[in-house]
Amino acid sequence: MENDLNSKKSTIIAYQLQDSLYLNITNRCPNACLFCIRGSKTGVGYNLWLEHEPSLPEVIDAIHDPSGFREIVFCGYGEPLMRPEVLEGTARWLKQWPVPVRLNTNGLADLILGYDILPRLQGLSSRLA
Repeated sequence: MENDLNSKKSTIIAYQLQDSLYLNITNRCPNACLFCIRGSKTGVGYNLWLEHEPSLPEVIDAIHDPSGFREIVFCGYGEPLMRPEVLEGTARWLKQWPVPVRLNTNGLADLILGYDILPRLQGLSSRLA
């Protein structure tokens, strides 16, 4: 059941919170955590329910120039590792800027994907969360 905040689909791929840029690349997540903003009536001030999963060019276009941010964070309404190709492609593209990249994950990627994702991500994220 969708709450009031999520009653309409959105095209928000990149959104700013304080001095960080967050990337919303999927709505898909196998969990239903009580603390997650997916179930919040207020969320983070943005409607993050995507009308479609953005392509790699759409994500890069939404980022534009990340140089003014303290960090770039893969974290939206879904588990970013459910889109490994888009996450990996975006992280590779981001390497041209000296901006740290952080990945917020539920830690279930290997189970979801059926293979060890970490070798593909080595050197692409400044830290995992």
